[in-house]
Amino acid sequence: MRPIARFVVERDGVEQASAVLGRAEIFEREPLEYAVARLSWAEGGLGAARAAVTAAVDSAPRGVSVYLPVNAAVSSDHAARRDVAQACGFEVFQEKEGFRWADTGQALFEPVGLRLEPMSRIGREAFVSVIGRCVAQTLDRTDALVFGRHQPQQWATTFLDHSASAADAQSWLYAETTGGVPVGFVGLAQRDGDPGAGTIVLIGVLPEQRGHRYVDQLLLAAYRAARVRGFAEVLSLVDVDNHPMMAAVVRSGADPDADPWHKWLYTTSPPRRAGSAAPIRW
Repeated sequence: MRPIARFVVERDGVEQASAVLGRAEIFEREPLEYAVARLSWAEGGLGAARAAVTAAVDSAPRGVSVYLPVNAAVSSDHAARRDVAQACGFEVFQEKEGFRWADTGQALFEPVGLRLEPMSRIGREAFVSVIGRCVAQTLDRTDALVFGRHQPQQWATTFLDHSASAADAQSWLYAETTGGVPVGFVGLAQRDGDPGAGTIVLIGVLPEQRGHRYVDQLLLAAYRAARVRGFAEVLSLVDVDNHPMMAAVVRSGADPDADPWHKWLYTTSPPRRAGSAAPIRW
C-alpha cells in the first residue's frame, strides 16, 4: 500500500483510533485503487474508529471508489471491522469463502468423457480463447469487474503471463470431450510461500457446456495434479454469490471450516463532507 494520509481521532490528547487512506492493489495486476487500511482503535473506541474511517473516505477525490478489505484469517475482530465499514456507508462488493481440500489418499477418479491436456504439453494458445469465453460470463464479482476493463484475449493473455509459471504449466489443464469439443480448463499453482500447498488459480466451463457437472471432474483433475506435485492440500477462495461453484467445491470434498480465510471487500463512493478527524501526512 502507498499511504496518502493517516487520520487520528484523539480524546484529551490520547489517540483513540486511526486509519490510513492510500493506494493499493485491490485487484491483481490492475491500477492502484483508493483504500482504507491499517484501522486500529483503543478499547471501547468503535465510535472513534468510525470517525477515522469517515475522515479517510472524505479525503479521497470525489466520485472515486474507495475500498476497505477485511479478512477473518488476519483480523480476529473482523465482525467489529465489518460493523465499522457498514456504519460508515460501505457496502459489500464481494465476499469470498476459503476452502481446504486435504489429500488423505482418497480415491480420485479419472475423468469420464473428457480428455485433459496440460499446458506443458500443448502450450498456452489453446487456453487463451477458452479462458476468455469462460470469464466473459463469470459469477465471480472481481473477475467480472476486471474482465470488463479489457478485451477478452488481452485479459486472458495477461492473466496467464502472471499466473501460469513454467513450474505450474504441468497443472494447468485444458479439457475437451473425447470427440475434441472444448469444455473448459482448470489452473492449479503452488501457493505463494508454501511449497506443500496448491491453490486453484482459475477454473471455468464454457457456457454451452454447463449443466453437465464437468466442473466436478475439473476439480478432481486439479486434486490429482496436486497429488502428483506432492501437495498435501489445496486451498482456494470462492465468491459466495457463485452458488454453482460453491456447491461444486463442497461436493469435491473441500471443507470451508478447515480454512480460516474468509474475505470481505467493501466499497463506497460518498460525496465529500467535513470530517471530524485530523490527518497526519507522511
